[in-house]
Amino acid sequence: MTLFSDPESSTDDLKLLAIGDVHLGTRPSSLPEGLSDLGVDPRALTPEAALLAAVDSAVEERVDAVLFAGDVVEDTNARFEALRPLEQAVRRLLAANIPVLGVVGNHDVEALPRLAGMIEGLELLGERGRWQSRVIDKDGRPALEVLGWSFPEKHVRSSPVADLLRKPMAPVHPGIPRIGLLHGDLDASGGSYAPFTRRELADAGLDAWLLGHIHKPSLSGAAGTGERGPCGYLGSLVGLDPGETGQRGPWLVRVTKAGQIETRQLANAPLRWEHLDVRVAQDEEAEDVGDRLLEEAERFARQIQTRGIAPQALGLRLRLVGATRNYDALRNFAKGGRWKGGTRRAGETLVFIDKVLDGLDLALDLEELARGDDPPALLARKLLILEQPGEPRRELLEAARSKLQDLAREPRWSVLDEQRDSADPLCEDALASLLKKSGTAVLSELLAQRVPDAETRS
Repeated sequence: MTLFSDPESSTDDLKLLAIGDVHLGTRPSSLPEGLSDLGVDPRALTPEAALLAAVDSAVEERVDAVLFAGDVVEDTNARFEALRPLEQAVRRLLAANIPVLGVVGNHDVEALPRLAGMIEGLELLGERGRWQSRVIDKDGRPALEVLGWSFPEKHVRSSPVADLLRKPMAPVHPGIPRIGLLHGDLDASGGSYAPFTRRELADAGLDAWLLGHIHKPSLSGAAGTGERGPCGYLGSLVGLDPGETGQRGPWLVRVTKAGQIETRQLANAPLRWEHLDVRVAQDEEAEDVGDRLLEEAERFARQIQTRGIAPQALGLRLRLVGATRNYDALRNFAKGGRWKGGTRRAGETLVFIDKVLDGLDLALDLEELARGDDPPALLARKLLILEQPGEPRRELLEAARSKLQDLAREPRWSVLDEQRDSADPLCEDALASLLKKSGTAVLSELLAQRVPDAETRS
């Protein structure tokens, strides 16, 4: 990514506002109850509110077009709820002489074409899975060509970019930059959501690629396609759940007179999620840690505000880390929920704690403990195996996987596969984390049983 070097650059440059997955018709999950009593309207944290903020930015920046990278709407049933805000957005943009282009994603494969038929000025590219281009003018002259492809059905298992390579589209106006607008899975071979590769994007010869589907933005960190311009995901417009952490918002894309493409994200999402580690001292008590959590929450809010980022609400998942002698007490504090309702006002931002997680270790020497022959020693040896890559660790994980795979495959869990942040619960990292956490908890209980035995013998 290249940052805008001069905010006051020539008006001869063409500017776009690119918007990733909006998912109108959804509401962010895990918000605390009573937000209104705390001075925050929950409706101000929705994708609808984020879309209206993006439109404000487009008008303020006087962009030459707005691009949607698919999944504008959550699903077919949500189209009725999405109609009003989407129509309002398009009308305001058209009133400012800003054309609105988009492609269809896997979520809104039925909804978005229906809405486009009802909303005058919402122009879709590449319907029915056929590549299509649109030239954007600047001061009456062709300045940029946008190539787009839309999902023809919810599941597409072939690469749309491979189709473009087999049937290349000649430039409408040779010499002007070309940008690809596409929704799908990058480097996910065998997937069902239009999988394509970075190599294919490079071979297509376009000057930049703006992608939708993955909710984590990657445009800023993308290496680009060869020596060409930016290439990456725009990300979701606002974090829809606590797993969608970090900076969110639309992207300003500038095409200079020399044909260089520059990008900058506008971090104006009304809601932000973050995961933070809070390190505890060996002898720190649960009550002391509880007081410190809110201090850490406010500190982080102040930190991002110094960078000009001030969301209306900031939700935090705090993970307790470090070796502690108060292992059971701190774990009970995390699980018991005494931290619930913890909020702090940091300037314009309401900070709240969504969850406190346990990432603690027992403050003891596992290697020393493992030299014995009692149950704690046997368990300590297993935990040491988990810490070292190699065949013993692989065998331990495989044994656990064979015990759990029937449970993990039960039909009742299948709905979880459709979640945005779904992951394999039996993958190596997840399984190792589960075994370490459960093993450490059992080890703590076993060691606690030693004390009364010693007292009885004395």
